[in-house]
Amino acid sequence: MSRSYRTQKESVIARRNIRRDSDDAPVLPRLIQRKPHQGDVHPLAKKALTRLLTRIPQTYLYGLSRIELRARSSKEIGQPFGLYLPDEKAILLYSLPTKWELEFIGPSLAMSIRRYYGSIVEGDDQIQVRWPNKDVMSLWFYCYVFTHELGHHYRHQYRYKRKSGDMVDEELVADLHAKRLTDELFKDFKKRKAQQDAGGCCGDHRD
Repeated sequence: MSRSYRTQKESVIARRNIRRDSDDAPVLPRLIQRKPHQGDVHPLAKKALTRLLTRIPQTYLYGLSRIELRARSSKEIGQPFGLYLPDEKAILLYSLPTKWELEFIGPSLAMSIRRYYGSIVEGDDQIQVRWPNKDVMSLWFYCYVFTHELGHHYRHQYRYKRKSGDMVDEELVADLHAKRLTDELFKDFKKRKAQQDAGGCCGDHRD
């Protein structure tokens, strides 16, 4: 890679090279939705994911070939929740039941579930996770799973910009990107709510 590539910002690289349609709009990654595991749902269905992709910075979508919604490949929930395939530049997202039964839950996963208002009930030989509704689980899945895999793609897509010998914890980096994208999503939520409140407060004055 040329020195100029290494010194360019990721946003410049993405804006210059991302594929565009006839209206000069960025072409989103291909979305493939397959049938979920029996009794499961896709937490981020194709329609919802399409809307969310329009809010994600181009730097995270540049080079991403596809996002594929698949039936989970294991009876054990979350083994895995999602996966990034660097050779294919593809993200796989696996289906989930709306009620979980687990044998073990790690502290990071447990913390994320409680943060998004999921409840965890630990029994003698089983752990149950319950969500208030599917929308809440979808929000958790976007923030905890999907954005993490986007972080892996970002790291891989711009790997030639890193200095040789740059050794870091890949999972930690993906988590940091997930936090950034999650913060941006909630900032957008707050902005939209403020606009709606302002419109409802002041948009219908009559004599």
